[in-house]
Amino acid sequence: MRRLYGTPLPADTTTEFADASPAEHSLATAFLDSVHLPRGEREPEREAIVRPSLAILFRMAVGRGADYYAPRFLEYERTGRSFPGWNWAALAAPGVWAIYRQLWWAGLAFLAWPLLVLGASWAAMRYLGLSGGGALAIAALLAWLAPGIVAALIANALVYRRTRELVRHAEARTSKTDGAARWLSRCTVVAPLPAAAAAALTFITAGVAVPALDSAHSDQVVRARIAESLVAIEPLQRQLEEWFISRLPSDAPPMAMTGTRPGSESTGPVTVNPTSGRVRLALDLLGPELAGRSILLAPTIDRRWQVRWICIPVDVPAKYLPPECRQG
Repeated sequence: MRRLYGTPLPADTTTEFADASPAEHSLATAFLDSVHLPRGEREPEREAIVRPSLAILFRMAVGRGADYYAPRFLEYERTGRSFPGWNWAALAAPGVWAIYRQLWWAGLAFLAWPLLVLGASWAAMRYLGLSGGGALAIAALLAWLAPGIVAALIANALVYRRTRELVRHAEARTSKTDGAARWLSRCTVVAPLPAAAAAALTFITAGVAVPALDSAHSDQVVRARIAESLVAIEPLQRQLEEWFISRLPSDAPPMAMTGTRPGSESTGPVTVNPTSGRVRLALDLLGPELAGRSILLAPTIDRRWQVRWICIPVDVPAKYLPPECRQG
């Protein structure tokens, strides 16, 4: 069994021209002229045949980078399958590279991938409370490195499939190789202008998305500090609950109710109103964004005579508030 352009040919194909005229025999011999490539160690024992003209057609169909792609495409033809490779251009800018190679669906997928990852990361930081350098590193890996690695591995196979379809279409239009070559020479096999537009869109998106992601991370850091401060004063709230229900002097917390409790970098100063039992948590030490702002914790009694605390932010932007302090 011999293969020509990926199509099996009967071993006795040449016998069909045994009774042909010398001119016909010469034409058939020229058609069946082949390049015999050495068999790989793990390949089955069969004769791998690739037409010499196919290398020329591949080079014309792939355009720029033909010296890189054409030998690999001939290897795909010889083995009968494409296999993962490594393409540095696709790694650096997968969406732009795919658009340049007129791989439209792959280009759109690679361009949308970072947008989806950045959007999901922004939502996770803003609404789910995820934060930290690790979260940013994971977002960066998923948004840029992951699609780049995938593109680098499958890039050669994607270009090969498109190139092979172009060559087949060219050969279907004419029975002559030179005619197929002329048709391919008139084709636009790369798309530099759409690729430039994709690159510009990528830079614009990065210029908008990266600051937004950084802002969401900064907001989450401040929000985490406030949440930690609220947790730190929970023991004081438990003491005040008993006093708030009984209002007996013996139930009063051991600290001075009207004084200011020295705060640390993580909690800030705390004051307690001896009349209403409200706790005021100053946020000045938690960051410049919170200078002059505070949170009031007001105790109330429900129908079951259980103390419930109401969080009242004082001039604190909603984006910095933990869920229990957000109104509505």
